[in-house]
Amino acid sequence: MNAINMNWLASAEGESLVHHFYVNSSKKRRFYGILEKPSLPSSIEEVTYKIFMIGRSGVGKTSVVARLAGTPESSNYTETNGIRKTNVFWPVKIWDKVILFKLQFWDTSESSIKRYNHILPACKDKVDALCSVFSFDDTSSFNDIPYLMNTMTTVKEKPANILIGTKFKPWSNSVIDDMQIKDFEDKWKVKVIKIDASKSSTRSEVFDCSYQLNAICNILWNRDKEFISKMMG
Repeated sequence: MNAINMNWLASAEGESLVHHFYVNSSKKRRFYGILEKPSLPSSIEEVTYKIFMIGRSGVGKTSVVARLAGTPESSNYTETNGIRKTNVFWPVKIWDKVILFKLQFWDTSESSIKRYNHILPACKDKVDALCSVFSFDDTSSFNDIPYLMNTMTTVKEKPANILIGTKFKPWSNSVIDDMQIKDFEDKWKVKVIKIDASKSSTRSEVFDCSYQLNAICNILWNRDKEFISKMMG
């Protein structure tokens, strides 16, 4: 169920808020440090979520976060060292109220987890969602997802499951076909969020990730709808 208005961003109200997230009306989104946040009206409630990115090396976990945060990403692959934390602020309209979601993405690498004992416990501590990432170009990364999900079942908080497929090419055949995706979604009760391999340069970059961010917020809302409804009341 979508409580979130997926097209609200294109409305006059949505557009009037979105300019707060940009640097001087440019196409560059603002980067927010640990203690910073958008200067929105104080009447807008804020909810914070910790999201742990999981998936095999090279599938594009870091580039997914960069895309969602609106920050430029390097075309050269380098493995994430240690833990990288990124805050992404995203306003959504739930029924008749605007809520600001603060999404804290925690990103690390398999080698960092193996090298440092504290990294995996830190990432799993008080986590609200596990974001599994696979590549539409790599069947083994897709086949890894059930194993990754099962290794996280010991997390106490019962986190929401988010599943993102990178390098999706809507104009050509992928290694992983539609039937495999549908079978997986039916079995695991999770919707695959696709990230296109291309970006549109004709419009603000925020529209290249608005569907994905709305879908993530909707999954979190479904987990916590009673809590958020009370806060909105």
